[in-house]
Amino acid sequence: MISLQEIKYPKIGIRRALVVGLPLFIYIIIALGFFGTAGSWTQRYFGQGEDPVQFIWFLHWWPFAIAHGLNPLLSRYVWFPHGFDFAWATSVPFASLISLPVTLLSGPVLAFNLLSVMAPALSAWTAFLLMRHLTRDWSAALVGGYLFGFSSYELGQMLGHLNLDLTFLVPLAVLLCVRRVRGEIGRWAFVASLAVVLLVELGLSTEILATLCVLGAITWVIVLACAPPADRLGLRQLAIDIVLAGTAMTVLASPFLFYLIKGLADVPPVLNPVTTFSADPLNYFIPTDVTRLGRTIFAPIAGRFTGGPSEQGAYLGLPLVFLVALYFRDHITRPYVRALLIAMCGVAVLSLGPWLHIDGMRTRIPLPWLLAKHLPLIHSALPTRFTMYVALCSAIAGALYLAAPDAGRWRPWRFALAGLAGLCLAPNMRAYAWAPWPKQAFFNPENVRQALGPRSNVLILPFGASGPGMGWQLDAGMNFTQSGGYVGFEPSGEWSWGVLAHLANGTVESNFGNELTAFCATHSVNDILIGPGTPAALIAAIEALGWQQHMDHGVRVVRVPSPSKVRYIYVNGDYWPSPAPANWMGRKMRIVAHGERAVLTLTGTSRPLRAAVRITITDKSNQTTYHIKQSTIKTFRIPMNTAVTVTASHTFVPDRIIHNGDTRHLSVLISLRPTSGGSPGS
Repeated sequence: MISLQEIKYPKIGIRRALVVGLPLFIYIIIALGFFGTAGSWTQRYFGQGEDPVQFIWFLHWWPFAIAHGLNPLLSRYVWFPHGFDFAWATSVPFASLISLPVTLLSGPVLAFNLLSVMAPALSAWTAFLLMRHLTRDWSAALVGGYLFGFSSYELGQMLGHLNLDLTFLVPLAVLLCVRRVRGEIGRWAFVASLAVVLLVELGLSTEILATLCVLGAITWVIVLACAPPADRLGLRQLAIDIVLAGTAMTVLASPFLFYLIKGLADVPPVLNPVTTFSADPLNYFIPTDVTRLGRTIFAPIAGRFTGGPSEQGAYLGLPLVFLVALYFRDHITRPYVRALLIAMCGVAVLSLGPWLHIDGMRTRIPLPWLLAKHLPLIHSALPTRFTMYVALCSAIAGALYLAAPDAGRWRPWRFALAGLAGLCLAPNMRAYAWAPWPKQAFFNPENVRQALGPRSNVLILPFGASGPGMGWQLDAGMNFTQSGGYVGFEPSGEWSWGVLAHLANGTVESNFGNELTAFCATHSVNDILIGPGTPAALIAAIEALGWQQHMDHGVRVVRVPSPSKVRYIYVNGDYWPSPAPANWMGRKMRIVAHGERAVLTLTGTSRPLRAAVRITITDKSNQTTYHIKQSTIKTFRIPMNTAVTVTASHTFVPDRIIHNGDTRHLSVLISLRPTSGGSPGS
């Protein structure tokens, strides 16, 4: 085994730098060997889908906003005119800061590629620092760092989630706590250091920060319960110091937290379904497509796991499981070893989500994470991502077993088993494609200024996550805003626009022209830019509107008429559109008929309750009231150029009655149709 302690150095500083820095160099070489490419790092990007393009846009956004005197936390360059609160987006401000020199010199594409490919190396290195401190064994820490930095969790998130694969701060936070408990760092040095770590983590991933705090608190309770009485005072002091660090971080991050609270109203009740993104217990033992060995043999089983390849990161592999089991078998009598085992198993159980899934099938067996359903903010965390902490615990246990002084002649065999564990985690390089940057001649800054004019607002097709619109906006030098974009979720003010689903899915229904016209008019859209890859059905439907259009460098530019020259009706507020003839409203909505008359139909046909709901329809001068029961059907005529407000006296939540998982607050079904004749949008 490598023993750097035996090498003689002229200066202690050089020796220390080599001991600490050599592992980082080794991990970087491994990362480049796994994920590097001989192609251009400025014309190609690492990852899959449109998520990497979104992160590249964000890496450019922060320096762009600051240089132009804009508020970087509230942007109207997307979802114009309402804008988007970037405290609720995966906007990675700290990643943008540390990569700023690269962004300014060579562009955000290179910055993103460097951050993505170096992410596992950085995580492995900080885990090495933690494990070297715990084990005092360089070789064992080197292996342990690899097992964490190149874990299945990391491999999955590298497919496109920059905010979730930059995990290097988690081991540093643990290291600071260990050093504080051991008395190796003073109180205020610890508080300042941990506050900085938490602040930087906030600038990388609010989700990891939240789970680090919650799972860290649970782990602290476990450690306190297992610790010898003599150590408990120090652990209580640690808790006080952590609270002080959290308080300092909160003060420093107050502008960000202000927008986090301010933007809460625009956040969907459920960002992602936690039952879909929960780990399958079989995934801890069965590899998926991101790992090289075993993926083909076990593909029929892994194919039934939920969440997709990027969220199936539980896999540890049998060699690592065996290595960890041997460590706990031999040392379980030690208090802190028991705490590590309980914490690891506890987090593993939490990663399974609120309901047990086995082989891709949801059972009726409830699990502890079900208790988090009603907790603020943290209920949106995806349980499958807790596997990152399981990987860290496993790597720590593995490193401690390799460094155990009782290893004797078995030490080489232990390292051989650890090497086999690392081999089982080796990535499937075919899963990590480098995609060409979506270059399009039209989106040259000078051409965009000539074609669209100054301060134009556009609608880009393909829309949102279905196309590279964020990249095109970036290539255009940010010379236009867009009503749309892919920055996470749709703001709550846009939920009632059914046309957005059609634009994203490439589908068209009978009311498409009216809805698109209304959306463009209310969002001050000047032009629709139809780029390569737009579904033919959408192109045909837009052509049918008869709006002026022309081709420019491969992009169809459609000029949107002035709102005064078009007719449309639309709904906003508590309303959930779909292709169905009638759709649910909630407590309150607003209907606008512009240059058009409309008929509103109200029905209680699908209400699961027999009690009537009072519906009040109000315009500028009149108020009409209906009592809608299950069998009631009422119609109301809306005059031209009129806005009416529809209010329901009470609502119901389907999940509380028929337990179908639908947590919306609903009242009655409505349908809306124009009566003026002709084609809406003309």
